Amino acid sequence: MTDSPADQIISLDRFTIGYQKGSALLSQLNLTVNRGEMVALIGRNGTGKSTLLKSMIGLLAPLEGVCMLDGKPFSEYTLLERARRVSFVSSQLTQLPSLTVGELVGLGRMPYTGWMGRITPEDRVLIQQALEEVQMDPFVERRLECLSDGERQRAMIARAFVQDTPLMVLDEPTAFLDIPNTYDLIRLLSRFRDSGRSIVYSTHDLETAMQCADKMWVIHEDKILEGAPEDLGLSGLFNELFSNSGISYDEQTGRFLFSGTQKGSVSLEGEREEPLIWTRNALERLGYSVEKGADRKINIESSPGGVSWILMKKGGSVRFENLYSLARFLIEE
Repeated sequence: MTDSPADQIISLDRFTIGYQKGSALLSQLNLTVNRGEMVALIGRNGTGKSTLLKSMIGLLAPLEGVCMLDGKPFSEYTLLERARRVSFVSSQLTQLPSLTVGELVGLGRMPYTGWMGRITPEDRVLIQQALEEVQMDPFVERRLECLSDGERQRAMIARAFVQDTPLMVLDEPTAFLDIPNTYDLIRLLSRFRDSGRSIVYSTHDLETAMQCADKMWVIHEDKILEGAPEDLGLSGLFNELFSNSGISYDEQTGRFLFSGTQKGSVSLEGEREEPLIWTRNALERLGYSVEKGADRKINIESSPGGVSWILMKKGGSVRFENLYSLARFLIEE
């Protein structure tokens, strides 16, 4: 089933990007973004992710082709019309040290405040909501030079949110965030998507994108492959991406694994699911496959006092009180 043009907020038609003719980064792209859809753009450094996003929203001129926004060429919109339809968060941290967080976020209301830039009480409510969404409301009076990189990035995302556009484009929005804040941001973008906005963002975090994105654009061999994460997985793309890197994609778990030297197989038994899962993860990390009937067997015993691991092999058994000591034993054996 093909999406109708009415469903599409963005449509790229034979879109070619780069900085000079004759040396295009990506050519003849035909891609779409639907309303209320989150699209993750994946690609290695230097493959054109930032250039594509900037060209798509008019910050750079394409070499060929056209980007249609709501069925109309992007180039035909005025600057004000663009600002009311598309918000953008750059991968480069903003350099406006004299501004407070509240003032920065307030800039997102400029498309609606008129030539005097006067903030109304309604605007202030939206600004407060945006700050709360990204958990930056305690920092409203703090100047940007006093923020961490991650805090400054969250403030920029609040500015884009308060701009109240149907399309949000973000260039590596998680680049300066730690792991918990990365997941918080992706959940936040998912809520924006669920409220009807369209999200396009670039990222190196392939596993998170596979869990949250409706569609992926994957740059591979100077082309972009488009599809749901599961469709791209079925196509064998992910294993192909890492074919010469020592990393493989496990379709069963949806994880990327280092394909190091295989050290053998281990049988694994236990009553509780959680210790079984984490033990399997540890064994696979060390190069062991988990198979029934293997010569070595690990039995996981759970009691009110905790969890123990008993490794049974020829010549006897060894008990361990944590996975670290079990792993060290297997490594040094």
